[in-house]
Amino acid sequence: MTISEETDLRKGSSNNTAIEIQNLKKHFDDVKAVNDLSFKINKGEIFGLLGPNGAGKTTTIKMMIGLLK
Repeated sequence: MTISEETDLRKGSSNNTAIEIQNLKKHFDDVKAVNDLSFKINKGEIFGLLGPNGAGKTTTIKMMIGLLK
């Protein structure tokens, strides 16, 4: 998983990515909580994780903020 560093747009940087996730995976024993998840969120975008109970939404967020590895 990679989380892009914030860049100062005033410096002329062309990187508009705020968060980028590539091939995120998490297994609990034989249960695949998150399997090969990839997405990119650009600066200024509004993004939501939607899905039924047990789809891996909370697990994904916990991994993004470092509460799960």
